[in-house]
Amino acid sequence: MTNINQKILEALKEDKAANEFSEEQANALQLIMQSFKGTFRLTFIVVVTLQLIFAGIAFYCAYQLVNESEIGIKINWLAGTLSAVMAFAIARLWFFMELNRLSIIREIKRVELQVSLLAETQKNQ
Repeated sequence: MTNINQKILEALKEDKAANEFSEEQANALQLIMQSFKGTFRLTFIVVVTLQLIFAGIAFYCAYQLVNESEIGIKINWLAGTLSAVMAFAIARLWFFMELNRLSIIREIKRVELQVSLLAETQKNQ
């Protein structure tokens, strides 16, 4: 058991990015920017790009909805607006769920480090 604790301790001590970043002192924007530095960087970029596209489509459809006078075409623009807003909301929820997952992973790594440090001190005593 001490062998695995030693491996965890060495791996976590070498991970300087995890040790430098403190979630307690970070605001939401810093947490979002931190997510773009991980392994899912490309996925986050694609999802944020999709959010911007869906927001643009929603605004365009809403603008056309307001300016249209025929009821049949208004319903079509309303369906487009609602679809774009729903797609935006789904992408947004996924993004924040991923931020939460990354936050939990960082916290688990901290707990592993604390357990490894505790095992080291117990072994030395």
